Amino acid sequence: MNAHEIVSDAITQYGRPLWVAHIPARIRKQVDAQWLSEQLHTAHRSPDSITRNDQYQDILNWCKSNLFAEVTLQQLQEISGLSAPTVRKFIESRMDVFRKLRRGVWEVRDPKADREADQR
Repeated sequence: MNAHEIVSDAITQYGRPLWVAHIPARIRKQVDAQWLSEQLHTAHRSPDSITRNDQYQDILNWCKSNLFAEVTLQQLQEISGLSAPTVRKFIESRMDVFRKLRRGVWEVRDPKADREADQR
């Protein structure tokens, strides 16, 4: 097995950035930087490397593309992969993005538009 195959297999199996921990530096140095960049560009992200902030950002990105949608706690859990208490805490900390409609249902708001409307 050559260095390209070893690195490619590790990237496929472990994803980025964790593949680095499984391949010795002497093998990584044998691989062309351009080829490695292309491989990493298409690689999936390792589930172990996803942080809570990444999951929060997933929720906010979804909210930006679904303004004024009604959303439930369960839907936000599916989007982010976070637990129910963590999602509820996030919603409560971001009242500029979420407005409570009724028990367990929030409306996604546009904070910038709301601030502009308040200034008028």
